[in-house]
Amino acid sequence: MLETITPPIDVPRAQLDPILTQSEKLSVFSLALMRPLRDETIILCCDELQRGVGIFAFDSKLQLTAIIDRVIGSAINIESVVTICLCTCRSGLGQQLTDEVQFKLAKTRCQDAGIALVDWFIVAKGNVYCLN
Repeated sequence: MLETITPPIDVPRAQLDPILTQSEKLSVFSLALMRPLRDETIILCCDELQRGVGIFAFDSKLQLTAIIDRVIGSAINIESVVTICLCTCRSGLGQQLTDEVQFKLAKTRCQDAGIALVDWFIVAKGNVYCLN
């Protein structure tokens, strides 16, 4: 992601390689994010072995809880989705005051739907923040 995340050296293969570490998750996200950086959220869906089974992309400034509701509506139709990980790119500032509250609400909604929300990466020029 240009000046924010270094280019991936080794990217996990979909439905084959487990995506376990933050750097592996970021390598997948770095391939999916648009350039130049703009407001968008990418959702990585993984199975019980933590292998990637799908990616959703939202090109908007929607609140995290609004995005989660849409993802849950789609992901519950895919039997193999057990966990999800998020990456939000912001063209302006990095973290916002409401991020932790939004993440807790999103985690609860996912848990109620039988899906575990593991990480939320927030990418802005020069920084990557992680909530988990």
